[in-house]
Amino acid sequence: MRVCLINPPRIQPKAWGKPNVFPPIAMASAAAVLEKKGHQVMIIDAPTEGWENLEELDATKYRVGLNAQVIADRVRDWKPDVVVVEIPFSGWSKTAFEVVSTAKKVNGNITVVLFGLHPSSRPEACLTDSDADFVVVGEPEVTIDELVTALQGKETSFAAINGLGYREVGKITLTAKRAFIQDLDTLPLPARHLLPMKVYA
Repeated sequence: MRVCLINPPRIQPKAWGKPNVFPPIAMASAAAVLEKKGHQVMIIDAPTEGWENLEELDATKYRVGLNAQVIADRVRDWKPDVVVVEIPFSGWSKTAFEVVSTAKKVNGNITVVLFGLHPSSRPEACLTDSDADFVVVGEPEVTIDELVTALQGKETSFAAINGLGYREVGKITLTAKRAFIQDLDTLPLPARHLLPMKVYA
């Protein structure tokens, strides 16, 4: 399957000073697992690729990163089956939800998944407040891999995938908690080749 992982634009307080950029390692790790399974994977690191694009929101904060049109064009051109959006902090949920809506506007058949600290702590709210189809609760690598495999196989039941939230018959379902990965050496190295590494330097 074609899977596009997106690090959404950030909302940053002006008091933090000039924007800094850092690689989304959890996203690159999930991408590496997907690549190892033979999926085609792309990462859009919106805050880094658009770090010079500052949109003033009010007197205290601004939006940092690629604008919605650029993200929409990238998604439209690449034609993913699945879009995975990270929300590392609750303060960035607004822009993440905007990315979810952007992907759905490009193609309503795209399956959209949220992961990160915010969806892990507030999975029901993320499904209620956004157009996302699934949320990952806990570490993303194995859960996203199992979900993409299930989608590729046209599965209609996801109850056996631990660490997942989704809507089912008008209600939100959360599956069993996923255990932490005990041996990180079982994971491939993060897919840094999918990231704009020169910008971080």
